[in-house]
Amino acid sequence: MSWKIFKKQISSMDFNDETKFILGIDIGSKATKIAIWNVNRKQAELIDMSGGYGNPSIPTVMQYIPENREWVYGEYALLNRGYFDDITIHNILSKLGTKELINISGKPMNIPNLLSRYIKEIIDMCKNLNPNADIVGVIAAVPDYFSESAREELERAFSIAGLSKALINLMGYRECILRYLYFERSLNSEEKVLFIDYGGEQIRGGLIRVNPSNEGSVNAETLSYLFDSTLGGRKLDKLLKKLFVNFYCEETGLTQHRISDEILHQIEVFAYQNKGLLFQNYYKKKTTKLYFNFVYPAFQKSVTIEDMDRLIEPFSQSIKEFISKLLNKTINGVIDKNEIHKIIAVGGGFEMSWMKELLENEFLGSSIIYPKEAEGTVALGACIGAASYLGIIPETMIKLTDYHRLTWDIGINGAFRKAPCFIPLIEKNTFWWQKPKPKIFILDGETENTLCIPVYKRNDRGEITPLHTINLEGLPDRPSRTLRLKFTLGFRQYDQIEVIIKDCGFGEMFPATDYTQTAIIQL
Repeated sequence: MSWKIFKKQISSMDFNDETKFILGIDIGSKATKIAIWNVNRKQAELIDMSGGYGNPSIPTVMQYIPENREWVYGEYALLNRGYFDDITIHNILSKLGTKELINISGKPMNIPNLLSRYIKEIIDMCKNLNPNADIVGVIAAVPDYFSESAREELERAFSIAGLSKALINLMGYRECILRYLYFERSLNSEEKVLFIDYGGEQIRGGLIRVNPSNEGSVNAETLSYLFDSTLGGRKLDKLLKKLFVNFYCEETGLTQHRISDEILHQIEVFAYQNKGLLFQNYYKKKTTKLYFNFVYPAFQKSVTIEDMDRLIEPFSQSIKEFISKLLNKTINGVIDKNEIHKIIAVGGGFEMSWMKELLENEFLGSSIIYPKEAEGTVALGACIGAASYLGIIPETMIKLTDYHRLTWDIGINGAFRKAPCFIPLIEKNTFWWQKPKPKIFILDGETENTLCIPVYKRNDRGEITPLHTINLEGLPDRPSRTLRLKFTLGFRQYDQIEVIIKDCGFGEMFPATDYTQTAIIQL
């Protein structure tokens, strides 16, 4: 049953009932956050996922223990290292759409089935608030660059978990952030919003031009969007682990290659447990004393401000360059910092004070919005979206327009393995600043030195529409199947693609010539 049919069935439901749960779920690369609509305060609030310890998130980790034939989740799965062949799965969302199978006690299991177990577990955690809870609406946040196959598998995971009726929609991170930002805030005129989302897997950022369309509707145009996986919080965790491994080697005289897997795991857990203290003391300009009491004999090491400076400085410099690219690589050219109306910083990375200081120094004099629960902002926005869809709050439609990436495939009709087919030259969801890989074709048939190549665009339904015709003249005179042409595509700007066609030659028989032609495809 689709959610639209389910919505009709619950249209007369009293949503002020505390047993009717409306949720926003963000299954992140490192941690999972869930927000619930508080019917009394009329706002979205994060659920304490730690069982009373005040932590609004749990690690996105699941583990199968063959000895007991049981699954464990969250922090226990992250910290546990048994003496058997435990199977630990990190960042399961990134595996969606890959068709990967994971062997569990001799039985291959697909990712949607595994993820459904995790979803059931986190929903049960939510029901600890009220054992009589009934899940009536869910929006799951997903990365904006999520593939169609990954979306389908995530929806299937929710269906297997028994939430097919309650799942309203999958909502991109950008829309979640905008819904959080403009909840109970009026939008009367155009605003340029810069968001930076510092998560575990990568840092993401974008510049969005937001315009009020009419009552209950907002148009949002993405002017730039970048992400960098080398700057994610997980990379920082690896550097901390490396620092602690060096401490251990200095103390014991062992080389890293001689450290047992068990000790390496203990060091990883030790880094995870002390990360918060390290950055807290770094903000206070204090040295941190750490006691390596999981080894014998135990020893103490001090992490100085200089140690932390060396750790953070490369990150700091790279993040400054990332912010600069965000403003320089927009579809309208360079955007001055003074043109930005709102800046919002979200993600767990902004719970580190040095990141806040960096951003404030980059935007001196600008007002920066730091949500109280930076790590859970996306989940809160998803929950607000769910409440809007259900009509509990005034319904707001946010129409996001992506000028900065393709919404369809662009290619030509050719043959692959002797079968006629559509061959993409540049694929859907390619960002305008990306450089697609060149494609090389062998021409079959006599060309008579001229050739017309129709270029098509293909939508999600596989429908092909003519887009442009490339006219090649003065081609090298060669027999059939000996003329090799390389097609290199790149965006001149967000609505124009430049195609450069070069002769590649055909071995020693027909060396490459200097033949080159350029064509412009208007989107």
